[in-house]
Amino acid sequence: MPDWLCYLLLIPAGFLAGIVNTIAGGGSFLTLPTLIFLCGLDPQVANGTNRVAILFSTVTASATFHKHGHIDRRLVARIALPTLLGVPVGALLAVRLPTETFQPVFGVIFLAMAVLLIFKPALLTDSRPNPPKSFLAEFTLFFGIGIYVGFIQAGMGILLLLGISLFHSRKLVGANAVKNVIGFLLTFVALTVFIFYGKVDWLPGLIMALGNTLGGHVGAKLAIKKGSRLIFAFLIVVMIATGLKLLLS
Repeated sequence: MPDWLCYLLLIPAGFLAGIVNTIAGGGSFLTLPTLIFLCGLDPQVANGTNRVAILFSTVTASATFHKHGHIDRRLVARIALPTLLGVPVGALLAVRLPTETFQPVFGVIFLAMAVLLIFKPALLTDSRPNPPKSFLAEFTLFFGIGIYVGFIQAGMGILLLLGISLFHSRKLVGANAVKNVIGFLLTFVALTVFIFYGKVDWLPGLIMALGNTLGGHVGAKLAIKKGSRLIFAFLIVVMIATGLKLLLS
């Protein structure tokens, strides 16, 4: 495929991924195959390059949520520490191990979570008056999410939304806003590791970022306007698609 055509296709792929990532998560399953199979990038380089576009979309989405007053800064600070500590661990694993090593395990986990939420949607959609208060359990969970994000990134938003909903009672729109800010911080740290190891191809990454940036803005607007129902529906669909993709790849 000619380079110009590959680069042209990166923009709509990035746009769709930006919307999906902002509302739920899993948009990397649109962009990674584009980078690998259409643009011919090595999987590890594609994994690093993909973070460039995600960085831009999370900035745009976070700014949109902030403008509408949906970001809880205290919650961002609380979650940021354990997740940021886990990201470099996962990123270092990603530059040393093929991502296929753990994909089937992650696939089963995503499918199991999707089934659980289909039958018990209140776990995610209801504001519980007495969420768990174990700091150690919360720290461990988000540290593990950080490792996963550093390793593979795809599905980051799903895991962050579930973690936030488990330990902090709030509406999905507010949780989604916090998720996008945390996503920016995690992506920045992971991208730094990939840059250090020379696993980023900047030209396709920046071109795809054009689509991601617009998609992040559109996705945030949709999440604010349509509310929890849209986020929940997106989340279930993307969780099932993510699980099947990881399991069958």
